[in-house]
Amino acid sequence: MEPKRAYTRIELAWLAAVLVAAAALRLWRLSDNGFGSEYYAAGVRSMLQGARLFFYAAFDPAGFLSLDKPPVAFWIQTLFARALGFDGWTLHLPQALAGVASVALLHHIVRRTYGTAAGLLAAVALAVAPIAVAVDRSNNVDSWLIFFLLLAAVVALRGRGLSLAIAMALLGIAFNVKMGAALACGPALLAGWFLASDLDWRRRLGWMAIAGVTLVAVSLSWAAAFDLTPKERRPYAGSTNGNSMLELAVVHNALERFSIERAKRPSASQALALPGFKLYDDVPAGPLRLANPMLAGQFAWLLPLAVLGLLFARPRDRGRDPGFATLALFGLWLLAYGVVFSAAGGIFHIYYLSALVPPVAALAGIGAWQAWRRGPAYLAIGLVLCAAWQAWVTGMTLGWTATWLGFPLVALAAGAASWWRGKRPPATIGGVALLVLPVAWSFSPIFSPGALLLPSASLPRWLGIDDGRGPILSQNFPPGTEDRRLHAFLRAERGSSRFLAAAPNTRLAAPIIIATGEPVMATGGYFGIDPILTVDAFRQMVERGEVRFVLVGRRRNDAIARWAIANGKRVDDSRWRSLPPDWRSPLAVYDLKPGQSAD
Repeated sequence: MEPKRAYTRIELAWLAAVLVAAAALRLWRLSDNGFGSEYYAAGVRSMLQGARLFFYAAFDPAGFLSLDKPPVAFWIQTLFARALGFDGWTLHLPQALAGVASVALLHHIVRRTYGTAAGLLAAVALAVAPIAVAVDRSNNVDSWLIFFLLLAAVVALRGRGLSLAIAMALLGIAFNVKMGAALACGPALLAGWFLASDLDWRRRLGWMAIAGVTLVAVSLSWAAAFDLTPKERRPYAGSTNGNSMLELAVVHNALERFSIERAKRPSASQALALPGFKLYDDVPAGPLRLANPMLAGQFAWLLPLAVLGLLFARPRDRGRDPGFATLALFGLWLLAYGVVFSAAGGIFHIYYLSALVPPVAALAGIGAWQAWRRGPAYLAIGLVLCAAWQAWVTGMTLGWTATWLGFPLVALAAGAASWWRGKRPPATIGGVALLVLPVAWSFSPIFSPGALLLPSASLPRWLGIDDGRGPILSQNFPPGTEDRRLHAFLRAERGSSRFLAAAPNTRLAAPIIIATGEPVMATGGYFGIDPILTVDAFRQMVERGEVRFVLVGRRRNDAIARWAIANGKRVDDSRWRSLPPDWRSPLAVYDLKPGQSAD
């Protein structure tokens, strides 16, 4: 471990170059991504319209339904949209900046204990990690989850008593970004602080108790405020059965993600009635799940170097070496999320893997530098193992005759040369060769983004090769409600109705909210299966004049949709349709205006 010292001009120049590269990968053609997840974009469009909507993370401008995530990331997106204007670019920009900031934070953590070179190598690894680039170019919340976890790590590794409390407060903020997904990092932060601290046992236990209370208080503050608000004065908690944010934290954003079997929940295709469409990544759970080439290509290009980092960097005096605290923190971080993602039997998305990138990048940077310091033999071991791993991932995804296999072979030859000649310089060539494939994968979200709702990186997809995800990436299922003539019709004919229209799910409602800023009622929440309204309650809203038009999609077995069909008058398509009808996403508009109903 190198002693702490001030940055030199050369160090700052190298760091600036890495950050510029990270920014370029995240900002280049960012506007091409449109609104990304229209569900989240509609939420921001609504949150711009009032403090109440902002606080409760409302999906629609009427405050009928909330988003299915806590509000911190959306608050940040809303503030950017307020300052710069509401469009797709301003919604994606905060995540891109969070990604660049995360690169800087990781560099700081690793440099502080393992020196400049290790810090720069770790920063490079994070900057070019494919899934990190893909997520940072979207309006998903994972970029902010990682940022706050890394910020908590910076504070925890200071080892002071107050540091642990502040780190747990930051972990609580991360909880309010993505709930249970943040808590897996808790043991790692605690271990890092514990090993970095020189406090006696009495003080340690006292500060741990304070930190525990802080974590609970910060984590549950918003959910408690939401649930304690009378239900008639706040939105319905999206993706819940009991209209409770605490339920959302425990069930939808915890158990359903990691423990509930797939068979116990409706599939996306069933919920949305879209044949051939799937929303989940079907990679069998098990100890080798993350070794699946489709998953490994997202985050694990330098994984062998990360393992070597844990082995090569073991300190002689664990009680005094702060480097051991850094190793423990990132090692437990990697282990915790690795076990969770390997065992998860419920909802699983590839972009979850972005949480694995910081520990892999940190440990890979440490491993590479330690191998360099130990000499050519150790460099050769690292190059050979990493080259073999990259060759396997590449061969399984691009084919065993792909020219891209040449880069792992170059690294393999460089490792052999380093060993044979007893020199370090050949290893430099091998190290550069090892970066080519992750960089190529990281370019794919720029030129072949796939499903912006479910960000991922895939060089095979960019090259026109089936990468195994199939219909999960399809953008060929338009909701039908993106038709601007439909928007104009609803605005012209709504009269005094509170809602522009009602729709069975957020998929149909979101494009209208984004385009008009007007309230659209998603009667069944995200998938159309939330028990928000009974038919009788909806009928009463119609009688009060709160809603006149109902949009009916493919799924017509919904009770409210059936009632609307039976009691309304279908509007002739020629009055509102400008886009050609699509069999994949059929759409009909029903008018429930009194005097036109059939009953």
